[in-house]
Amino acid sequence: MKNSTLRILTVSVLLLCSGDLAGCGKGSSAAKGSPKAEENTPAAKEPTLTPERARSAGIEVVAAGPAKIRSTLTLHGSIRPNSEREGDIRARYPGVVRDVTKRVGDTVNSGEELLRVESNESLQTYAIRSPIPGRVIERRTNPGDAVDGSTILLRVSDLSTVWVEFALFARDLGQVRPGMTVSFKGAGVDEQGEARITYVAPAGQADSQSVVARAVVDNRAGRWVPGQFVTGEVVVGDAQVPVAVAPAALQEMHGKTVVFIQRNQAFEPRAVQLGKRSRDAVEILSGLSAGDRYATQNSYLIKAEFLKGEGEDE
Repeated sequence: MKNSTLRILTVSVLLLCSGDLAGCGKGSSAAKGSPKAEENTPAAKEPTLTPERARSAGIEVVAAGPAKIRSTLTLHGSIRPNSEREGDIRARYPGVVRDVTKRVGDTVNSGEELLRVESNESLQTYAIRSPIPGRVIERRTNPGDAVDGSTILLRVSDLSTVWVEFALFARDLGQVRPGMTVSFKGAGVDEQGEARITYVAPAGQADSQSVVARAVVDNRAGRWVPGQFVTGEVVVGDAQVPVAVAPAALQEMHGKTVVFIQRNQAFEPRAVQLGKRSRDAVEILSGLSAGDRYATQNSYLIKAEFLKGEGEDE
């Protein structure tokens, strides 16, 4: 780069001035005055980029160091009723439905009457009761319907627990196993949960070319509704690395990834080679050492000043 030293100094002066524009103006006037005035304003001769002034310009400076890189896998799925806590309601004898007392969404107790059927053989009406406590999640019959033992009339589900099922594709199969913890969330801000994967299907589904991974979720608060779509994250690996930076520190310049290092009263771009990544940290394989202080938040402001300086040089 042309005049790189000048640009480094320019970035520093701009950052200092952003914290106190009036101070910069006074410093310039003093610099043109007597030697005594210069002695009273050392910042005008050799500006010092302190952490306080960097922060006033919106730039955060921290030290590079070791970090744990947590690799996660993003999954997509939905909430389903817990099939192990469902009851399919059928007629005991063939007949005609005379009365249905429950609708979809109604809460029922174990042993509570759901509907009445008149038997074809005895012409007597008998009650059909819920075998479990829960809610009616499906209704397939109305008064006057002819039914027999093969027909599902109602479905009752205990929704105090539900299943969250995720689709695993071929590239993900070797990474997800029973016992892993999955964090998941719905569309709402407060719709978040965590559960342990208890089941990974031994075979895939032909229509979607995917395998089901399932976790059981406590739903006593009623937050999760069957049919609701969710996004999950599974931690598939943890690695301790000696040098890492925050993702916000990375900038692209002239086809290279750089981090801006603080050198006394200036920043300078340093090309780096990247390794493992996570949401909070990026491993640095070369170009940076532990303890080097670098710009994180708003580091793009420094990049903009360097590019601006290059344009002026041209």
